[in-house]
Amino acid sequence: MKLSPEQEKAAYTESKRALVIAGGGSGKTRTMIARIKHLIETCNVSPYEILCLTFTRKAAGEIKDRLQKVIGGASKRITAGTIHSVALNYLQRFGELIGLKPGKITVYGSLEEEFLLKEVAKELGYHNGKTWRGVKKGEVMAAFYVFYTTGSINLEHDKANYLMAAFFARCKENNALTYGTILTEFKRLIPKISKFMGLRHVLSDECQDQDPLQWQILNDICQLCNASLFAVGDPRQSIYSFRGADPEYLVRNKHLFDIYNLKDNYRSSANIVEAANNLIGHNGGELGEPMQAIRQDWVNVVSFPDMDSQTIINFIKRMKHVIDFENTAILARNHWLLEKLSRLLTESNIKHEYIGKKTAMTRSEPFRRFHAFLKLIVNPFDNFSFLLIKDYLGITQTEYSDIRMLSCVEFQSRFETWKAVHVNETYTWQKWFKSSENGDMATVIDWMKDVEFGFGTSDIFEFVYGWMLDHYDGTIEQYLSWLAVWDISDEVKEESEGLMLMTCHAAKGLEFSTVIAIGLNEGIFPDKRDIASNNLTDSRRLAYVCFTRAKDQLILTSRPLKKNDDLFIENPVSRFIIEAIG
Repeated sequence: MKLSPEQEKAAYTESKRALVIAGGGSGKTRTMIARIKHLIETCNVSPYEILCLTFTRKAAGEIKDRLQKVIGGASKRITAGTIHSVALNYLQRFGELIGLKPGKITVYGSLEEEFLLKEVAKELGYHNGKTWRGVKKGEVMAAFYVFYTTGSINLEHDKANYLMAAFFARCKENNALTYGTILTEFKRLIPKISKFMGLRHVLSDECQDQDPLQWQILNDICQLCNASLFAVGDPRQSIYSFRGADPEYLVRNKHLFDIYNLKDNYRSSANIVEAANNLIGHNGGELGEPMQAIRQDWVNVVSFPDMDSQTIINFIKRMKHVIDFENTAILARNHWLLEKLSRLLTESNIKHEYIGKKTAMTRSEPFRRFHAFLKLIVNPFDNFSFLLIKDYLGITQTEYSDIRMLSCVEFQSRFETWKAVHVNETYTWQKWFKSSENGDMATVIDWMKDVEFGFGTSDIFEFVYGWMLDHYDGTIEQYLSWLAVWDISDEVKEESEGLMLMTCHAAKGLEFSTVIAIGLNEGIFPDKRDIASNNLTDSRRLAYVCFTRAKDQLILTSRPLKKNDDLFIENPVSRFIIEAIG
């Protein structure tokens, strides 16, 4: 594998704590693969001793595929995945060490979490079914945010902490986790299993987007397993501060790392590299050096004003013989711009894929109620999933109260209690649950086709069948574990069928021949909140990520200007265009 001198220096380092600052298009994946190959073939490290953490499942899949070509079958013995997927796998195997029932853990999404939180709050008198009482919703959300991103308790809000503790107690009763507690519980588990993990080398991609809790987990694994850390990232591309990402961690702790810089950009034309450098230079003080273009072909970065959705459609029609639509992405800060554009593209019979539709569906109430049935098959202790489906089982509120009482007496879950009461009855639902006990996913899904859900299910079945086609011998447990860490990047196909529409966040880690950035206006990108707070650092980083997705051509567009009654322009052309190309 041919490497540049700077890639080679990073890949072959003997440092126990290496930080590789990898600019856009600098070959970071190649460097990570070379690092793993070097460890196995030169340093005689067993593949089982290597853990590779990526920001998306798609990135993990790419690394595995490329490793397969380089080192063959040994690639299958490396643990690679997102930190959440790796953590959940360990919890499913060893969760009993921290009070969970391994192999039967349910993971609640945001809808289930919100629903159950309100149920607990109502029981404690903090919610009346419509509004919060005695505690502010903002305080409750802040308590969860702090816990999920740092693993710590916010001591400023006693009532919120009490409610949060009661909520997590209910989750434990249901043998369930939230997406956030996958990591808090994994952190508790690590000291109990570190001697069995057998890890010697940890590689972490996109480390600039890790929150404090994720850094704690990385450091705990390395310390307890005596493993080296090879962290790869770029603070200039940190775009998830709203999730708790802490790019300043690298600045504060740079003295703890041996730092390597990958400056050469192999992806983009020289003009695109120059525009991106100009833009991010306005942030000042970013860790890392400016990119250097390896490609010296010079394609002008162009800007078009007064481009509303219909004008963009007209522009695309004119450019269809010039631009390769199957390698072109239209990127925006917000979904509202993309939704309208997608509708107009459909009306114009222009092939495209709008990345985000499936993710929105996975967060919908129908999707969650549908999957509550599957979760009960895997985890019969999940009282909350039973609550979600009780209406479909024809259970009245009085009957449900009786089931709750009897389940306490019999020390059973409510689902188990219901099944025991109706054990001799032969009707659709009883047959369905009986047939599902063998865990055969195909049989279960076929039974579900006969269920009257009361809402449209065609898109949901298409989603499930899509997974089954890729995992023909997969189990319900495997499907639910996969779904638990679903990410918008999972929607992106290797080969698109036309234009790709997605947000700048969803485009992270991808590249396209042509990028058309839309909605570059003040108040949109950057948005009003960032302008009001006079803090444009994160927005500028997001624009930098957007611009550096382009390989050959970058087209920047802004929407028509609006004037108020005083003839003052409310949404001028974004400063990011001016900063990038003048």
